[in-house]
Amino acid sequence: MAIRKPDLHASSARRRAALPHGAPDRAAFDHGALGDSLGYLIHLAELANLQLFAHAFAGTRVTPARYTALELIGSNPGIRPADLASAMAIERSNLVALIRFLTQCGWTRVEAGPNRREKALHLSDTGLRTLGEMRRRLACHDQALTGELSVAERQQLTRLLARIASI
Repeated sequence: MAIRKPDLHASSARRRAALPHGAPDRAAFDHGALGDSLGYLIHLAELANLQLFAHAFAGTRVTPARYTALELIGSNPGIRPADLASAMAIERSNLVALIRFLTQCGWTRVEAGPNRREKALHLSDTGLRTLGEMRRRLACHDQALTGELSVAERQQLTRLLARIASI
């Protein structure tokens, strides 16, 4: 089976809509060796992802990091902050402000962990409802991001990216 090279010059209303006003379409440029660079294509895909995420989550004060933390706490009740930082691939010191935000919103609560030095993170009832709404927004976001892919292509892309990310 031949591997299809991505068509960087294909016109896409979705991609053009994600560009800042007045910015030239990236497909109008010759990308040279970058057109075959997996890292560069992942970078461009991540930019599209972030732009579409901002649109899908507009007005919620939820960023990708905040959503990730909310999802991981919801999926792993009682998770320790150190484990959350590890799962998010961020420094523990960067997690403090994130947990503070989620707690101030009333979405999470910090409880005593298995020993007096450890804490356990849980979603509140409000956090559970918020997570449900954020999951609906994420599904719409994913559809906007991958709408031009077939179901099989989306499943294959998901599997390949999970392998690259080692999850």
